[in-house]
Amino acid sequence: MTTTTAPPPSRTAQRRVFWATTIGVSVEWFDYAIYGVMAPAISHNFFPQSNPTAGLLATYGVFALSFLARPLGSMYFGSRGDRLGRRNTLLTVILLMSGSTAAIGLLPAYSTVGLAAPLLLLALRIVQGFSAGGEFGAAALLYEHVGARRRGMVFGLFNLSSYVSALSALGLSTLLTQLIGESGVNEWGWRVLFLISLPLGLTGLYLRRRVAESAVFINMAERGAVAERPVREAVTQQRRRLFSFFGLIMLNSVAYYVLNTYLPTYLSENAGVSRVAALAASTLISLTMILLQPLYGLLSDRIGRKPLLLFAAVGLVVVPLPAFFIAGLGAFVFVYLGQLLFILAAAPTSALAAVVGSELFPAKLRYSAPTIGYNFAYAAFGGTAPLICAALLDTTGSQLAPPIYIMGIAVIAFFIMAFTLPETAPYARSRPMQGAEQPESETP
Repeated sequence: MTTTTAPPPSRTAQRRVFWATTIGVSVEWFDYAIYGVMAPAISHNFFPQSNPTAGLLATYGVFALSFLARPLGSMYFGSRGDRLGRRNTLLTVILLMSGSTAAIGLLPAYSTVGLAAPLLLLALRIVQGFSAGGEFGAAALLYEHVGARRRGMVFGLFNLSSYVSALSALGLSTLLTQLIGESGVNEWGWRVLFLISLPLGLTGLYLRRRVAESAVFINMAERGAVAERPVREAVTQQRRRLFSFFGLIMLNSVAYYVLNTYLPTYLSENAGVSRVAALAASTLISLTMILLQPLYGLLSDRIGRKPLLLFAAVGLVVVPLPAFFIAGLGAFVFVYLGQLLFILAAAPTSALAAVVGSELFPAKLRYSAPTIGYNFAYAAFGGTAPLICAALLDTTGSQLAPPIYIMGIAVIAFFIMAFTLPETAPYARSRPMQGAEQPESETP
């Protein structure tokens, strides 16, 4: 593999890219967090209420189906990002994402148009999923603007975007519920949260238009080193690394969506916890995650990415049962402590996902390869996690079923990462084990 070098960008350029990429990712995660948090209201508005459980399952089903479009989006936008440039591709992504989310807030309810309501909801969710399939490429643009010294910490800060978004979604949902009550949220309040996506997206578009294309990509384009068929090359030449990255994201996606999408609804609908308490505790947990992300990123710069990821996998084998039990005790402090136990184990998968994906693959495939691995894993495991957990609970009647499902995923992910994931942190890689496979070294 060839090594692409380029002069380091100025500090101003680095800051500009950081904010442009971060706010775009924030829009994506805000959109998805809102759908999960507002699942009861969506069920109330878009599905018949003769069977509330069936309506909630249908709501999660639409959530899962939208993820099937993400792999298609990852291949389309991944190819564009590696052939035509990172910046312009990301402009299209954020426009589609924010526009389709805002449109959901304008949809008529089932009581007004009948079956057309859930069909329109599904159509817009598919557009969301398709556009979200290209958003992970923002990591490639950021990676090519920062140096290697504290890359883990920078990406830990970058990954705050998902939890700032979750915090915003949960906080706004909690505030609305307190102000207008659950009935008001179900009737019209949920629309406000979806419509907020439009000004957020326009802000992200403005910031991204002010960012220059990365020097790494420009250098490749000038030398004629851009991949002609990046998706094909990624699948045929990077199978082992795609598989290892898939294992990491499989674990990350289940942990994220159980925590931010399924658990608040589970606690309020099945464990007897008040809706306000469940949302408030989840809001505080998102704030806690904001503090943990850069710390785990900084630690990975010193001891390596892989040890922390294996720690996370082991932790998610051990903690789900006690975490669900403690959170289910009902009092606010127990709801928070149960979720805290869960995120202490799960946080490294979120903090390190983007930086590991960028470090694993060569520059000519840096947009497409991690985007494909990320979105195929999220389609298979992230989007289905709330639906599977709800279905397992409904089928078995056991509140142990959802945490046991998480534990099973963690066992599989541990073995995938243990045997196939190379160390990618530059500091840790400078002293590799004899015979260990090492990824391409590149400092833009």
